[in-house]
Amino acid sequence: SGINAEYGDTISIMKVFIVLALCAVASSADLRSLLDTTYTDVSGRSYTLSDFRGKYLALYHSASWCGPCRRFTPNLINAYNALLGRNFQVIWISKDRNSRDSDAFFKKMPWVRMSFNEGRRTRGNELFKLTNQRYIPAVTIVDPNFRVINDQARSDIERSGSRGFPWRD
Repeated sequence: SGINAEYGDTISIMKVFIVLALCAVASSADLRSLLDTTYTDVSGRSYTLSDFRGKYLALYHSASWCGPCRRFTPNLINAYNALLGRNFQVIWISKDRNSRDSDAFFKKMPWVRMSFNEGRRTRGNELFKLTNQRYIPAVTIVDPNFRVINDQARSDIERSGSRGFPWRD
């Protein structure tokens, strides 16, 4: 009772920080496991998560039917092209309603994508939730240690293009 009365607020604050730190570690592990799949580029070449070791990842959720997505994608392409050769990779996660539309939209993109079935269903939906997304287009920046450093990067990319890389929150 003596220590609680004297340091109660400090102990409560420390508990909150410990819980937040544990949540961040759990989120990193969850994020890494959700991203641990196979990706393909527009030519059909396959990649795994280990191919992106040491890179910042932009998780890009969008769909061909979404007007704001169609307007934002060229901005992201410009930033991506300006950062070629740097430690940066975009992973596209389709929110299209069918694979035909998804495939057609992806042909315009220079980066890799999660398979349509994984992106549209469990893995993509879990990533969307885990990274606090509500609407598309959505871009989350993940550092090389699988920590989310910006869960609302779309506006930063629109505002500063590649100059803002890695678009920390």
